[in-house]
Amino acid sequence: MFLAQEIIRKKRDGHALSDEEIRFFINGIRDNTISEGQIAALAMTIFFHDMTMPERVSLTMAMRDSGTVLDWKSLNLNGPIVDKHSTGGVGDVTSLMLGPMVA
Repeated sequence: MFLAQEIIRKKRDGHALSDEEIRFFINGIRDNTISEGQIAALAMTIFFHDMTMPERVSLTMAMRDSGTVLDWKSLNLNGPIVDKHSTGGVGDVTSLMLGPMVA
């Protein structure tokens, strides 16, 4: 078992986080067992110390696995299944350009 403050401290001190530590933190966000202050503290330490590529992969996978993962295999579709979504309100035109590009 991990403690959120120890994960924050480890990253603050410039060390890479393990896959298990990242998954623990993301699951804590999902389960509301990690406070907004702790989330902000980790975000700040990542801003100052960046993430290694393995940390980025672990974070992406942990975020993906924190919810329901759709399985399209039974549909036997040709090619990959892709998705593009936005936080909205940022004023970019990516969605507008992306549709015609992939059509």
